[in-house]
Amino acid sequence: MTMMKQAQIRQWGSVDNFEYVDSVIPEALPGRLVVKNCAVGINPVDWKTRSGAGISGMLALDEPIVLGWDFAGEVVATGPETTGYAVGDRIFGMSAFPDLGHCYAEYIQVKVGDVAKIPENISFVEAGAVPLAALTAYQSLFDIAGIQPGQKVLVQGGSGGVGHVAVQLAKDAGAQVWASASTRNQEFLSTLGAHPIDYSQDDFSDFVEYFDIILDTVGGEVFQNSLKLLAQGGCIVTCPDPSQISEAREQGYDAHWVFVRPDRVQLETIAKALGEKKLVVHIQQEFPFRELAQAHRLGEGGHVRGKIVLTF
Repeated sequence: MTMMKQAQIRQWGSVDNFEYVDSVIPEALPGRLVVKNCAVGINPVDWKTRSGAGISGMLALDEPIVLGWDFAGEVVATGPETTGYAVGDRIFGMSAFPDLGHCYAEYIQVKVGDVAKIPENISFVEAGAVPLAALTAYQSLFDIAGIQPGQKVLVQGGSGGVGHVAVQLAKDAGAQVWASASTRNQEFLSTLGAHPIDYSQDDFSDFVEYFDIILDTVGGEVFQNSLKLLAQGGCIVTCPDPSQISEAREQGYDAHWVFVRPDRVQLETIAKALGEKKLVVHIQQEFPFRELAQAHRLGEGGHVRGKIVLTF
């Protein structure tokens, strides 16, 4: 029986609740692949859920659980009904969301419908950082907002994980893109191809009823203050939570909440964009697997530029 290490929690709360324990490497069941993990992206839903918020209400804690949804690694075993994949393939994906993804582990079992192959010129770290953020951005812009060339798009929180990916996807779709961030991230936004807006200095008065699409990655007051920036017939999509959607709709706004889902076809589109360098993920910091708690602390501290990644 071959063993591995995984990071479990037994209760919601502090980062100190993570325990590294020995566990049996999973088997390759029908429609599933066993992957040797190489990189795992850390997302806000990770630390929010661990703390008892996020999607913790959708998960049972009657036994120790393993969080983590983003991954990139190498296939080490294939089950039946996994045509198109072989041992040695480099793959990435968002595993099982919103069910447990079990990605805080040295080996994981994933559904073939949740993965795509990594382009040869993309590292495991780059690929592992991308799935949840890119799928959230893609589904917001394309599935919900129906982005079209020439439209004016504002990304609130444009330097974060979802935000900096959304800026690039919107630019590649032919939109005119603006993005908000702090003073220190203005140059970063420019390098992504956005018109930068400094939220600490700009009151947005020049942009009333201006944008066709607004993607809000911040929530709270930022969502409320964004409504007046929507052009007639414009659409706003928010990521953090749906609490303000009903009220906004009652006021006549086309408002939506995105709840990301795995999608193999979209992930393959994202992989193609990565390989062609139309999408470049920014990694703020990498942490070894044993420093998972430190990675969560950095994320919870806010103001992360791009992504945080665990390496194995």
